[in-house]
Amino acid sequence: MQIRRFHIPEIPAPEQCVAMPPEEARHAGKVLRLRRGDPLVLLDGAGALAEAVVEEVTEGRRPAIVCRVVTRQHVPEPGLRVRLYVAPPRGKTAALVLRAAVELGVWQISPILCQYGVAKPDAGKASWRGELVTAMKQSGNPFLPALDAPHSFKEALAAAVEPGVFGAVPRDAAGEFGELPTTGELGLWIGPEGGFSPDEEDALFGRGFAPVTVGNWILRVETAVPALVGHLVARAERETCCR
Repeated sequence: MQIRRFHIPEIPAPEQCVAMPPEEARHAGKVLRLRRGDPLVLLDGAGALAEAVVEEVTEGRRPAIVCRVVTRQHVPEPGLRVRLYVAPPRGKTAALVLRAAVELGVWQISPILCQYGVAKPDAGKASWRGELVTAMKQSGNPFLPALDAPHSFKEALAAAVEPGVFGAVPRDAAGEFGELPTTGELGLWIGPEGGFSPDEEDALFGRGFAPVTVGNWILRVETAVPALVGHLVARAERETCCR
């Protein structure tokens, strides 16, 4: 049986009931045709995960669905919390970046405006948050990444407090991940299609951030994000398990 997951911002204790938000109820009732007694999974985006059943369905133009929580657990936060500073690509390709970030467990997403960037992102658009919620439900990751408003590269770098690395084009200066934390916070900076400008690279070097690459060729943003985040997360989990 396919698992149906829904985003409920506040999940009550077991044996208590909760109404789905209107958008989730509309999808559950009109598209998925859920009925009383159907099992489902609830995610609050802050680590809570619950098994539940449909308790009540009200049909009509604005369907309403009430669920009864059966079990509820809180998933521990990841040991490594990656903050992704990214210059989003144009149009629908940005959705690929957002989805990959959720699926790989990115903790926070900070859109940045770079010198060579061509897109003008608006992280306040409902579509961006919708992509994150959809990816959370699809992947089962109970943590919804925080989504910041876009800032200029200079502003974001000045406000950054965590250690970091940045995606670079393949060259002699870029290498493997060195001594980086496997727990706590870590910033990953990924520039636009044209890469970071020389001034931006100098600024990243000035903060002590290491340039890193995966493979021998230049990656598009939607490829660099899952490649580098996946490498970081897998590395952290591997080193933690070996201790």
